[in-house]
Amino acid sequence: MKQKNFLKIAFTLILAIFSIKNYSQSAGDIAFIAFNADGNDEFAFVALADIPANTSIWFTDNEWDGTDRFNNTGEGEIEWTYTSILPAGSVVVIAGNSGGNASIVSGVGTVSGNNLNLGASNESLYALLSEPISNTAMANPGFLAGISNDLSGDGVGLLTNTGLTLGTNFINFADDADGYKYTGARNGEAAFSDYLPLIMNTANWQIESSDGTLILPIDTTAFSTGAASPGITLGAVSNNTSEDGTTATFTVVLNTQPTTDVLLNLTSGDTGEVTLDLATLTFTNGNWDTPQTVTATGVDDGMQDGSIDVTITISVNDGLSDDAYDDVDDVNTTITNEDNELTDLVVNEVLADPDATTGDANGDGAVDTSDDEFVELYNTTGSALDISGYKLSDGASERHVFPNGTVIPAGGTIVVFGGGIVSDFSSVGGLVQVASTGDLGLNNGGDTITILDASDVLVVSEIYGAAGNNQSIARSPDFTGSFVDHSTIGTNTVDFSPGKDNTDNSPFIKTWTGATNNDWATATNWLESDVPGASNNVIIPSGRVNYPTSTAAVSINSLIVESGASLIATNTFTTTTSVTSKKTLENGSQWYFLSSPVIGETYNDDWITANSIASGSTSATNRGVSTYDNTTNDGTIGHWRYLQGGGSGTFNVGQGYGIILSSSTTLSFVGSGIYTASQTFGVTQGVNNYNLVGNPFTASLNLGDFFTDNGSGVITGGTTWFWNGSSYTTRTSGVDGAYEIKSGEGFFVEAAANTNVTFDIADVSHQTIISFGKTKDTRPEINLSIKEGENERAARVVYINGTTKGHDVGYDGKLFGGVSHSLAVYSELLESDGKKYQLQSLPDSDYENMVVPIGVIASAGKEIVFTAEALNLPSGIKVFLEDRELSKFTRLDEVNSSYKITLGSALSGSGRFFLHTRSSALSTDDIALSGINIFATNKNTLRVTGVNNTNTSIKIYNILGKKILDTSFVSKGVADVNLPNFTSGVYIVQLTTEKGKISKKIVLE
Repeated sequence: MKQKNFLKIAFTLILAIFSIKNYSQSAGDIAFIAFNADGNDEFAFVALADIPANTSIWFTDNEWDGTDRFNNTGEGEIEWTYTSILPAGSVVVIAGNSGGNASIVSGVGTVSGNNLNLGASNESLYALLSEPISNTAMANPGFLAGISNDLSGDGVGLLTNTGLTLGTNFINFADDADGYKYTGARNGEAAFSDYLPLIMNTANWQIESSDGTLILPIDTTAFSTGAASPGITLGAVSNNTSEDGTTATFTVVLNTQPTTDVLLNLTSGDTGEVTLDLATLTFTNGNWDTPQTVTATGVDDGMQDGSIDVTITISVNDGLSDDAYDDVDDVNTTITNEDNELTDLVVNEVLADPDATTGDANGDGAVDTSDDEFVELYNTTGSALDISGYKLSDGASERHVFPNGTVIPAGGTIVVFGGGIVSDFSSVGGLVQVASTGDLGLNNGGDTITILDASDVLVVSEIYGAAGNNQSIARSPDFTGSFVDHSTIGTNTVDFSPGKDNTDNSPFIKTWTGATNNDWATATNWLESDVPGASNNVIIPSGRVNYPTSTAAVSINSLIVESGASLIATNTFTTTTSVTSKKTLENGSQWYFLSSPVIGETYNDDWITANSIASGSTSATNRGVSTYDNTTNDGTIGHWRYLQGGGSGTFNVGQGYGIILSSSTTLSFVGSGIYTASQTFGVTQGVNNYNLVGNPFTASLNLGDFFTDNGSGVITGGTTWFWNGSSYTTRTSGVDGAYEIKSGEGFFVEAAANTNVTFDIADVSHQTIISFGKTKDTRPEINLSIKEGENERAARVVYINGTTKGHDVGYDGKLFGGVSHSLAVYSELLESDGKKYQLQSLPDSDYENMVVPIGVIASAGKEIVFTAEALNLPSGIKVFLEDRELSKFTRLDEVNSSYKITLGSALSGSGRFFLHTRSSALSTDDIALSGINIFATNKNTLRVTGVNNTNTSIKIYNILGKKILDTSFVSKGVADVNLPNFTSGVYIVQLTTEKGKISKKIVLE
């Protein structure tokens, strides 16, 4: 052999020799004593031999392949090192994934490296003296210890070639739990190595099957050797108890031999949850080291309170025990008693994988594998459950927030679909909503569905496994059973059944379709062609052609009338639990006038919160629910009386309430029943005689019939006032008799006496509902509006055959006088009585010769904008606004036409503006004396409006033609003329200007 080849071989052998690692530590020198797969992935180890200074120990959850390498990537590796000796008995606790970094929780040393990601199933954690490198041969890794929650599922090879032995220095629990913690002895053994068999005994561990963080905090007490001190050692609790009577066991044993007996007292911290079969245990000097078993039993408390942790205390009875045990501290263990009552909401059916061809679960006529996903929730509480503001999430993100007004009846369900339009879901019964984010994102391979309440408190969390067989997974039996593929349920082999029982396909909530007619008792008017019975929940959806009328007695469990829907019942209508009537209010910043259409609804702070009612509108204690009091006038809030924080009340039948929201919402009135007979409400004459009332029925009430039932002895002037969100709309019996008062709509009347207003059930009908405060008329009409910034007010002039230019009862309606006005527009009668009219009726002829005086209330310095809407006027008739002070005419009936003016001074009356209906253009000569009104405001004052002239004279003649007054005055729109003390009677007034003269008859009383 050549020398250079010999040297090369020798050098290679030397490198090979020195490349072989030699460790002073061996398997069993440390042991794992805690493992947490949740939270920050904490784990702990104990040194069972001195660990030399500067030793590095690596921890990894990578999988060993059974030959010479770790075979996975993306797993974590953490290096622990300490610059000094780690004494035997020391405990080190490490957070494997704490805010993105590993960290020392307790003990000495430092950590670095990639984070661990401990799993709750099929997971192993190894400790070794070499850096674990994936897919690279490691001839001598130096394994020290290991722990697994299910070694059988951890890959091939497992412990082969690790030098670790199951039950000797590697512990396996084989139960796929989330957390484990050693709870056995830490003192009394002669050598540290003697603790290893105790640690390898799973009976000496606390096991948490659902939440690994429950093992926290991990015990950091160091292990010690030598003679044991008197003490008590508890074995691990075998399992959780349950309210269904499931039992659990644990053992008790003494640490040292007593001279005489030791009596232990056993106490449950909550006997309403967990009881013990033994109250005492006695140990003698003969059986002190034999563990005694204690059995704990779960107690059913009848309440839905979740799983409850109960502390079990074991204490020495000093008076009856060996004196050596007198100073022994009490020891405790915790037993979890699982609740057997269902959560408020149960996830009853889930469709994560709609079939691409037949999966039209939402019934909208089209298959969409995203839109047709759904989650069905069932209400278990035994009463109506308001889930407004609850949040539904999957494992990735929040998917749906349940809007205000979401109330599930007792024994009812709600189905949330991924997408689509609810009104198209013709085959889905009961309550249905679409995910507010437009997607549910349910995973076919498994996901977590979580429901939080409005305060983000967990209501239910449901983890489901594989759900990818082109159908839903459904509980069988409903609510309590396990999830199975729906088609495998023998009594109902369909692919999905949203809103229906999984086992027989009957709807949880009977749904009205109105497919045939209005008759409640006609089976074909109901989904599934089944008339509801006494045990059924019923929903009347909106958007139906026909709505139900019931003339026979009805008995059901609960009723929901959706906003826009209608129900008429004229016989006994009994509900076992509740009636919910919903009103969708589109503007979250305006007041609405409402009346409750259900019996017995109360309002308080809970009702305020559930319905997003505003607070602090005038003061911090005010709530956005108010009543109108006509008996007194508060200088700050007028006649309105607000609900105060902490206060409560019951909605009175037929009374109207002012309600303002904090956001757009669907308001829910929930009571014990509906009104099926005529109702009355007492109205009073007070400071102003105005009373706020409302339709108490679940159907529309005809305004004309309401006036017929409440004549001039009840309501003054045949006039009502409705609030349209920004101003009052005057409606009269003669003009608006066809108007339908919506279910629950409030309005003002002026009482003619202290009496009762009647709401007659015979006057109700089913109507196509328009928004509150809106209507549509077909007669000739001019709607004149003024706008100041965002504030708008309106007045109406209608043209009706048979009406006059003076006051017509039931046709001319005054400006609402129950509140003060900072902005208003109104008209005065052509034959004026000096009053302000928001609605004036005029003959439907002679348009060219009728000039309507317009009054305005507005502040100085404000820009006001006039606009008009002309409806059904004769062909060729145009609408003009005259500003007599500025001699301007503006046509208002054209598209986008308006008249703007900034007021130099405040306005609070008429005389400046006039409304003309003409077929031709106007000039000042055409209208010189038109629109002038002359009337007595009292016996000593004559008011003249509409004159802008510096040279105006008035002559007054008595009925015999004798002149009794001759005077002149200057006017700029409005002028008052003082009168002497004339006797009562009829007089003729002659007014003369440079444009001509007019005469009018007045009456002085």
